[in-house]
Amino acid sequence: MKTILAILTLFFLLSSCEDIIEIDLDTIEPKLVIDGFINDQADQCIIKLSLTGDYFEPGIYPVVSDAQVSITDGQGNLYILEETEPGTYISSDILGIENMSYSLVVWTEGENYQAEVTMPERVNIDFLSSMVPPLMLDFDEGYVLNCHFMDPAGISNYYRMKAYKISDSSKGSDSQVVFNDLLQDGNPTMVMWEVEAFMPYDTVVVELQTLAKSTYAYYSTLFPITGQGIFGASNPSNPTTNVSNDALGYFGSFTISRDTIVIIPE
Repeated sequence: MKTILAILTLFFLLSSCEDIIEIDLDTIEPKLVIDGFINDQADQCIIKLSLTGDYFEPGIYPVVSDAQVSITDGQGNLYILEETEPGTYISSDILGIENMSYSLVVWTEGENYQAEVTMPERVNIDFLSSMVPPLMLDFDEGYVLNCHFMDPAGISNYYRMKAYKISDSSKGSDSQVVFNDLLQDGNPTMVMWEVEAFMPYDTVVVELQTLAKSTYAYYSTLFPITGQGIFGASNPSNPTTNVSNDALGYFGSFTISRDTIVIIPE
């Protein structure tokens, strides 16, 4: 009898494990994502608009067309951006000026989004150097680059560095090397490009961007989520943004200093 009761008890326990729990997952209302910047080198400004994706459709980010996009500078000049392809808005007559403020306004689906940024002063590269990689970088061959510059004293500066062979300029576009002058304020500064080593006689372009504070805040919270990021940085749910009305993304600003070096074997 005890054996029969034990078997019946086990049967009911196993049967209860087959119950299917259904969870009602609501879709999340998509948010506007603004991706754009202005600098002192290009004579055009590109703003891209899209929507966040749905949990049930990962990797799909719809573009936003037919928006009204404009930029006003600190002198009151108004620039209307034209949609050249779905979700991409361009003005071909904006050249960033140091210490000038810029205000972005986007109207779409009856909603207004705004962002403001001020162009920082350019910090120029003094010179470039190359060296055999230190052992900690674990490169089997080649040379690494050093970017030398003087950090202005008494000013909080924020930087992004790129380095790429002149024959492959696209490789530098996704650089995640960003840093500030917290420990180097007012001092000669050397930053080593630790991302890759270059071969003898490569011609390499180094780009030092001086970032607006809000642009640095966006990059420094974005990169730890998407890649190598900054040592010790935390991973927030969304990168820091300077865009209003609960939108995501950024309207950035930076100045650029470039120099070129040919790698000469030691």
